[in-house]
Amino acid sequence: MTIFNKQRVKRWVKEIAIVVLLITAVYAWQSRHLLDEGNIVTVPTQRLVSLQGEVQPLLSAQKPTLVYFFAPWCGVCRLSINNLDYIDSDAFHVVRVALDYESVQSVHQFVADNDVQGKVLLGSNELKQHFSIRGYPTYYLVDENNTIIDSAMGYSTALGLKLTELLHK
Repeated sequence: MTIFNKQRVKRWVKEIAIVVLLITAVYAWQSRHLLDEGNIVTVPTQRLVSLQGEVQPLLSAQKPTLVYFFAPWCGVCRLSINNLDYIDSDAFHVVRVALDYESVQSVHQFVADNDVQGKVLLGSNELKQHFSIRGYPTYYLVDENNTIIDSAMGYSTALGLKLTELLHK
């Protein structure tokens, strides 16, 4: 390898490290207001209405629950909501909760436009405040004892969600 190539490799490594550092800093800043891991979620009995009119529990007592909070007007939510389809539904209960929607019809339209496969529940401002939601999408992973074991805000890739799943099986 010539000295020119070694310098190029060093520059690439340096640039990649800077990008990773910036992404980490943005993630930490976005997540600063989320509920802390280890907190007990105090809404285990809360039930929400689905788009189909069924009353559904927010959390599962049988397996961990990944709660995905989104808004129909959120562009990042449009890009990320279908990544939830890669989560193993035998190991995790996945709940999609709509917040900050203008109307139930706007949630229906979002679901249709994005070919959302899982159940979608209609959330409330009270639920938004309870989970300290300040941006979309926001994810919480809650275990069977209603303890928060992970949280994130912003775009999550299918690979990122699979890694989270593997870490918490």
